[in-house]
Amino acid sequence: MASQPPASGPAPTSGAPASNGTALPGILYYDPNTTTARLATAGLRLAGFSVFNAYTLAEAVELCKKHGPAGDRSVMALLLDAAVDPNMSAAVLKALVQIPGGAQLPGILLVSRSNPTPIPGAEGLPTVRRPFSTPALVKVVHEALEDQGATTGPASTITVDLAITRIKHHLTEHFPGQEFSESEIEQFSKAMRADDDLALPKERPSIRGALGAARLEAVLEMLGNSGVRGVLKVEDRDKWGKLHLDAGRIRLAEVKGTEEDLKLGRFVVEGGFMRDEQLEAFIVGKDPEQRPLGTRLLEAGFISQADLAQIVVDQARAVTSHLLTWKAGTFTFTPTADLDPMAAAAALQARTELLVSEALLDGLRWLDETTVMGPHMPDVEDVYLRIDEQVAKLSREALPRDELAVLELVNGRNSVKEIARKTRTGTFAVARVLYRHAKANLVRKRVMPVAV
Repeated sequence: MASQPPASGPAPTSGAPASNGTALPGILYYDPNTTTARLATAGLRLAGFSVFNAYTLAEAVELCKKHGPAGDRSVMALLLDAAVDPNMSAAVLKALVQIPGGAQLPGILLVSRSNPTPIPGAEGLPTVRRPFSTPALVKVVHEALEDQGATTGPASTITVDLAITRIKHHLTEHFPGQEFSESEIEQFSKAMRADDDLALPKERPSIRGALGAARLEAVLEMLGNSGVRGVLKVEDRDKWGKLHLDAGRIRLAEVKGTEEDLKLGRFVVEGGFMRDEQLEAFIVGKDPEQRPLGTRLLEAGFISQADLAQIVVDQARAVTSHLLTWKAGTFTFTPTADLDPMAAAAALQARTELLVSEALLDGLRWLDETTVMGPHMPDVEDVYLRIDEQVAKLSREALPRDELAVLELVNGRNSVKEIARKTRTGTFAVARVLYRHAKANLVRKRVMPVAV
């Protein structure tokens, strides 16, 4: 779209300045689909770009005027989704190139495989076909900027070193007037890694960081795309979760210290492999070898190898969605040579597995539903009352089995957490049902009287 790139200006509001005082490359990203936009945005930011998100034509025009060549010159490229609504994307592109300097910005289109050239007249723009990986997207963005002389370095791979990222952040924060070159930062990082006085765990994690500085979905997507084997651990005070990763798949998940029931037994019952009373009777018996529950059930003949693989996948899906809701804490990734024995057993059932990308989509849908419920989302300690006169007007077939099971336990005494424990469905699933029933005037939250 251009022969000359805009000069770099002040750091954009959605990004941070680099340690040498220059602005990170800014990308104006138009995508009406918030879920897919979130994934792509996280990957771009982790790769070192500042991203300005626009979900409508008006937002795209406003951002381009403010941060494009006619504004503070933070935006150096345009990234437009043309797969969802090609006509609207064409209108956005037309509006952006009419802004002073907009036609000089390099552009990239996100397209579908069924329609690789959705915008007439824009066939010469570089494209990325959905579904795409973060490395593929970043590679095309790098190449588009390199064609304009706006960036340097290899374009085909992402190299992320969170230690260097954190060093840059702290140097910028504590020495705002001082400039440090990339070589100086690299030498500082190497010196710290080689310092024997710094206490490091025996199995040294290759990636570590804080959830406030990096989004967990971006880290998980990067690890999934790389296909590495290891354990991603997320910690927040006395609670933690672990995801065992291998070849772009989540093989096993563990969690401890959360109010949500995410133990394996819940998914044994929820999947219909055993009744609740059967499982409870089995758990009562102590195991002198202290084997994991899944291994015990398998060896006792209650479930098959294929059943165990399905249960492990269901648990991993729920644990991943739960961890994505954490806003504080730290994460570490430690490569491993071998899989956990239960993860290895589940991996043998190739027909039953959980891709990292699939788990991310489930988790992001969970986050979207949480946003929709907003302040009306039931808390785990909330207690609800059933409005029997309204329920009586419905036929028994009007409600699906899972909603009926929840409704029958709404009695003014059971909390959301207790209903989740009794139904073995999880607090989020119960909260979602109660939110819908409250909107349909079938239940209402119990309000304790205030003494005066």
